[in-house]
Amino acid sequence: MLQTNMTLKNQEKIEKLLKDIVQESYEEVREEGYLLCMDCGDVDLYITAANHVELQDAIDENFELDECGDIIECKQHEQLMDDLYEYFLELHKNSGLFDFFPSGHYTVNNEQRASDTDMLAPKNQYYAPFEDAKVEK
Repeated sequence: MLQTNMTLKNQEKIEKLLKDIVQESYEEVREEGYLLCMDCGDVDLYITAANHVELQDAIDENFELDECGDIIECKQHEQLMDDLYEYFLELHKNSGLFDFFPSGHYTVNNEQRASDTDMLAPKNQYYAPFEDAKVEK
């Protein structure tokens, strides 16, 4: 459940858009078998929102705009984006579409390796957060 520091006029719409984006992301990486870095730009709401007009508009609906169409309450907008970003990360982890690999130590091909970042992989395609840790089919 999405929780923010402000009351949203269109919470259900924003939640649906974010869930749809997670689903689309899964479809893309499932086909190619990519890993997603949660600490990099791979799962970044700010980048996603900048490239998703419908999401931008849904977020902007919650703010008063000036005559140029810019948000007046920048601090509130920044806080909402931070709240949505946390929710976006949780959606990815808890969607059931991805396996979550927290940073830490893993054994890959009988070799100990460390991952410095949290990673996601399409469900059941990897056993560790490394390109050569694909599950044998």
